[in-house]
Amino acid sequence: MKPFIKQAFVVAGAALNIVGHGCAHGYPAVLFTQLRSDGGPVTLTDHDTSWIASVVGLMGIVGNFISPVLMTRFGRQKAHIISTIPALLGWIVFVIGNSVPAFLLARLLHGLALGLRTPLAAILVAEYTEPKYRGAFLGTFAISLGLGILLSHVWGAHLTWKMTATVCSMFPLIAMAIISLSPESPSWLVSKSKFDEARKAFRWLRGNADDQNEELEAMIEAQKREIVTKHNTIKVVKRFKWKRVLQPAIDTLKNVIKIFKKKEFYKPSIIAISMLLVFEFGGAHMVPAYGNLILQAVLDKKDPKDVTWQFTIIDLLRTICALLAIFLLKWFKRRTILFTSGIMTVFSLSTVSVFVYLRKAEVLTNSWLLDVVPMCLMILYTLTFCLGLVPLNWVICGEVFPLAYRSMGSTLSTSFLTPAFLVSMKTAPHLYTSIGVEGAFLVYSAILTIGLLIMYVLLPETKDRTLQDIEESFKGKNNVDLETQTNLIERENITVK
Repeated sequence: MKPFIKQAFVVAGAALNIVGHGCAHGYPAVLFTQLRSDGGPVTLTDHDTSWIASVVGLMGIVGNFISPVLMTRFGRQKAHIISTIPALLGWIVFVIGNSVPAFLLARLLHGLALGLRTPLAAILVAEYTEPKYRGAFLGTFAISLGLGILLSHVWGAHLTWKMTATVCSMFPLIAMAIISLSPESPSWLVSKSKFDEARKAFRWLRGNADDQNEELEAMIEAQKREIVTKHNTIKVVKRFKWKRVLQPAIDTLKNVIKIFKKKEFYKPSIIAISMLLVFEFGGAHMVPAYGNLILQAVLDKKDPKDVTWQFTIIDLLRTICALLAIFLLKWFKRRTILFTSGIMTVFSLSTVSVFVYLRKAEVLTNSWLLDVVPMCLMILYTLTFCLGLVPLNWVICGEVFPLAYRSMGSTLSTSFLTPAFLVSMKTAPHLYTSIGVEGAFLVYSAILTIGLLIMYVLLPETKDRTLQDIEESFKGKNNVDLETQTNLIERENITVK
């Protein structure tokens, strides 16, 4: 089996897991529409719907902090399997539940699964795949998310909400089966100094070519340097026996402060946080959940049924753009895609806002313009946002963190995503009511602009570069000579098994 196929097999497990999360993001629109149209077993208030839509973010925060512990202690593979369990349980609760508390419990379980998966998925693909395929594989996450949203909406149009939940539960089950057949991450094995196992897993995934071996050995040597550093730190600590009681707490605090001061940690963290905020407030989750409300306001329609086909077009475009984004990630540099997509997204959101303001002021009265232009602007927004900012969220967050701090950095950055998700989803209906969709779009444009400016200053180009090379670029120095480092290890009399 060719290395590419093996890598694709591993990525398929992560992708199917994310399809399931896409279904979870699109499912509230199905649930709310059916319960309101047919009466259903539950009557939902606006307060109920806003909490059901946004409560995912609460348990997502918990999952964000549990995920790195699982990744570090048990490995990427086992942590990935664990992340599928609450997703499956959430769908089961939807199938058997008939009350608001049951719906909230199901969404909390989905939030836990999302929180566990968010720090893990991008890291997993970045560590399992080689640089020339990494961007394309990470780009499949956007396809998977869009596909899940589309499928949940399509199934919800033809099936009951309980049957829709049953069908959606297939994805975590299939993902669990694929992940269980995948090897452990070579990077994690290296971080645990299991170098022989790492070589075996790496060569199974990537082959035995010279450039592949060079990347593997560079990663191993980097870990050996970390071992030297830790060994020297331990020797210094042992000199101060009288501090043994307080020393663990003091050491932890000093290590955290020391890590936060390192360029290779704080720069990627700021970049990842900015990217996640741009992703969230750009509409990644708000449009699937509140798309009917947004389109009604932009297109000036009174009934949700009047925007059904427009909503379907937006869903289709999201999935198609995610597919096309794979080729863009292969052909163009990350920074080129990021800032082209970012500028056009801000432009389209601002233009939609200006158009709605002009229509309300009765400056624009031509019926043809009022019918055609707003939908064209929403299509432009969907194209620009989904072709660049959506797939790059996975790519950039998966590429920028160094191996030594990958779990910690991923946790820190993604801990901003779930609160941002909660804030954006909970406040969106209130913003639409108070300042209108057009006002909300201006607020989101401002947030995107700030995030893009930060990344313009800090983000290096990462396309087709090894993770070790990207780490060294943040440090601002070249790799240490391997022979010199080997001599240093021998002088310290460290035996690495």
